[in-house]
Amino acid sequence: MKISIIEPCGFTRLGIFSYLVENNNLDIIDSVNISQALKTIPEFKPDIILVNMTTYCHNVELCEELKTFFEFRHTARIYCYIDANYPDSDTPLSITREVSILNKQSLTYLLQRIASDPEVFMPVNSFGIPKTLFSDQEILVMSYWMSEMPNYRIARKLNISSRTVYVHKRHLAQKIKVRNRLEFCFIYNFIKYLFWPIDDISVSPISRQIKDDLQIIYKMYS
Repeated sequence: MKISIIEPCGFTRLGIFSYLVENNNLDIIDSVNISQALKTIPEFKPDIILVNMTTYCHNVELCEELKTFFEFRHTARIYCYIDANYPDSDTPLSITREVSILNKQSLTYLLQRIASDPEVFMPVNSFGIPKTLFSDQEILVMSYWMSEMPNYRIARKLNISSRTVYVHKRHLAQKIKVRNRLEFCFIYNFIKYLFWPIDDISVSPISRQIKDDLQIIYKMYS
């Protein structure tokens, strides 16, 4: 198995190596940032990518490097960790079938599992994981919410009540295991590259109203 480590701190990279070298069947390369990793990953073709996303979480502007980087999720499983006490989970959260997030404190447990049984983490074994953690409606609400659109306008766009918008926001925070909008925004700064409208490959989500309308049309002509 091939593993790529992207970590700016030399001490942390050394710590990660100390766990993974216990398994002699692991081929490992490391980089200090995504810019450097983009030069090595295409040729190395890793099965797993471990990346510290803390720095990138501070960047609200669209980053072409991150957009390019996340295209590798179609060939590798990517574990993004941040130096924070959230997501509040001891194990990685699967945001999509190929990309998971975790807090840095939980990284040790993940490394121990990879070292002991790396085959479980191969990309081919990810098909039991749901394609995405969020529903279409939640992805739409998330996008409008993060663009600072008020609840009443989101409700009007999606033909739902403001109360439903509030419930979707609460569910989004619960699913990603954060406590407030600030923590959600921090993580959103990199998971946004996995969803519409930034991800060019993903299918545009459909609102519940449009789905209902399509079902009515289907019944009429079936």
